[in-house]
Amino acid sequence: MKGKLTATICLLMLSLVTFAFVAQTKAAPPTLSTFAWVEPDYKGTDTSLSGDPEVIGYRENTNWTFTMSWTNDAYVHQINISAIRIYFSWGKNYTHSFATPVTVETYQTQSFTITDVTPNVTDASELWRHSYAVYIHHVNSTTAPMGEAGSSPLYVHYGSNFVILSSDHLTCLELWSRLNYALNYGPMVTAGASLSLVSSDYIAKVEVLMAKAEMEYGIGTGILNAGVYGQAKTHLQTAENLYNEALTTWDERGTAMEDADMNFTKSETAYNYALANAANVNAYGWLLFGLGWTFIGLGVIIYGLRRPKVAQS
Repeated sequence: MKGKLTATICLLMLSLVTFAFVAQTKAAPPTLSTFAWVEPDYKGTDTSLSGDPEVIGYRENTNWTFTMSWTNDAYVHQINISAIRIYFSWGKNYTHSFATPVTVETYQTQSFTITDVTPNVTDASELWRHSYAVYIHHVNSTTAPMGEAGSSPLYVHYGSNFVILSSDHLTCLELWSRLNYALNYGPMVTAGASLSLVSSDYIAKVEVLMAKAEMEYGIGTGILNAGVYGQAKTHLQTAENLYNEALTTWDERGTAMEDADMNFTKSETAYNYALANAANVNAYGWLLFGLGWTFIGLGVIIYGLRRPKVAQS
């Protein structure tokens, strides 16, 4: 009886140790500390795509690159990373394998930078945002023979804002972004609004150019949202040209108006100065004139006092 009890206690202790080991090795996946796309061709708003308008875009047939750091904070043993794999929703895996597995000790953080080629828009459409998922593959040893550790790779990151851009699509987004800022937040938000900085009078040509720019911008935006990037580019480029011409006209005519106003002010100042000088000269003239008559009067008086008196008969 005592032997059976002892055996039972041993089995329970072994079970607890085994459970603790499994719990530690099967803990939640280690933490992805950071993830970022490196130097995308475009990062910002794309109103032509459904869903969240904020996107990360790379031009077709160019390299995409992402960087990530990964922390082994959930395992009690080292992880031997054999590959980083990213799966895109256009149905392709991109796997970067390491000739020698990268060992990451417990609580250690390791950084990775992965690069591959963006497909063309015929293989992966530019008309929607693509999702992606990043996985870490790891093996049970750093030397051959090596086998996959665990039943599946570690899932560490997910995103759904990746876009592939044709040259026309990219140009449209660049033009749209500049115009959207310029027409809503720039120095000429609406036609003539900026002219108060120059003069109380508006510049008619700038008003007309701004109206045309806003019209072309509206047309181009509508076509962009329809996904017809070649035609949208033409209208948006025209809008930017008109806006730049409006700035040039504002500069040239506004500067001329400022110069004219300054010259008028200088002329008015010189005129007033001349009037003041003339008034001073006149004042001195009348003063001298008065002094002259005063001296003449004094002379007459003195002459009268000194004139010889004639004896009366």
